[in-house]
Amino acid sequence: MAEPLSSADLGLAARLEAADAANGMRMAQAASSADSTSVAFEPFAGGIAVFAGVGSPATHVMGAGMQGPVSESELERMEKFFCDRGSPCIIDLCPMADVSVIAFVQSRPYRLIEFNNVLARRIQPDELFRPAPGVRPVEEGELPHWSRIVSEGFSEYLPPNETMMHLMVSMCSAAHCWFAGGSDPVGGAAMAVQEEVALFFGDAIRVSDRRRGWQSALISERLEAAQRLGCRLASAVVLPGSASHRNYERAGFQLVYMRVNIMREFA
Repeated sequence: MAEPLSSADLGLAARLEAADAANGMRMAQAASSADSTSVAFEPFAGGIAVFAGVGSPATHVMGAGMQGPVSESELERMEKFFCDRGSPCIIDLCPMADVSVIAFVQSRPYRLIEFNNVLARRIQPDELFRPAPGVRPVEEGELPHWSRIVSEGFSEYLPPNETMMHLMVSMCSAAHCWFAGGSDPVGGAAMAVQEEVALFFGDAIRVSDRRRGWQSALISERLEAAQRLGCRLASAVVLPGSASHRNYERAGFQLVYMRVNIMREFA
């Protein structure tokens, strides 16, 4: 039996945050290549700041403070990156970030906007995963259809719009994506790989087709793909207490830490 992951492991947290930041940069690079006017990104504070439009869920800072102390001037430049683009500064803050980052946000008018649980599990080389009937990879040319299906799955939180779907196609061109639901897809999900860490994201099932095991099938399919690609660790970010939280726990993922999403608005 695999050794449990530790929620006190700073090295593990730094590895997960670094993988997330590297993936954020990779996706931003893919999107900026497709449409250089709408996406900007820049390394800050040991992480990455991404701007993908005001109000976009892809506009945020990832991995800040996970590589040691950060100067106040650098953090102010990070805020300016967003302010100059007319956007609030949104930070996905790991609780194990360096105290310099935590002290900085405490001294500024940041407010909490969301909690996210960062889950992870080991992947054993000889582990067997159940086949996932009805789940298949997204083929070349199908990303626009995939983005529409996934957007519909998220519609209770964020109404679909053409701009966001176009951005999703650009950003996820750098990821592995899957459909769920056979010939008439009802949902989808994605995976990126960074330094033997498989990052699971984009899980979305249409409301009318939930509670039928599609997300669990997508998780199983991605675990098998991650194993085949040589990954030894998988990670996902979920809303605490959500159906996704429960489905990932059933698949062997465990809570490593809770991320706090905070925002500063500029007058």
